[in-house]
Amino acid sequence: MLNKKDIISILDKYNLDNKKYVVISSAAMVLYGIKESTKDIDIAVTKEYYQYLLNNYNCTYERTNELGNKVYFIDDIINFGIDYYTDYEIINNIQVQTIDEIIKLKKELNRPKDIKDIKLIEKKMRL
Repeated sequence: MLNKKDIISILDKYNLDNKKYVVISSAAMVLYGIKESTKDIDIAVTKEYYQYLLNNYNCTYERTNELGNKVYFIDDIINFGIDYYTDYEIINNIQVQTIDEIIKLKKELNRPKDIKDIKLIEKKMRL
């Protein structure tokens, strides 16, 4: 499981262009301090950067997501797709999906784990 320090370290290690991706979903929740850890790092990338990653990193196809776009893994640790989010905040020089956008995404996905995450966000935001 990856904590905030791990996520920052891994993103630095891969030397990704921090202007062309946004950390989303559970990894974003970890960067905000809402969750302790996550199993992988989900990022949304620009269309141009999507192709760059496929051409320059060890990528494997994971699935087609709920929005109909192909999602890939870089070395089974960084999960990326082209569902790019322009509403973000900067945390440790990393573009991170806003809390409102995380909630919106998780409501759209509406899986049991997403419903649980929404409740956790709402609980943490009341503190």
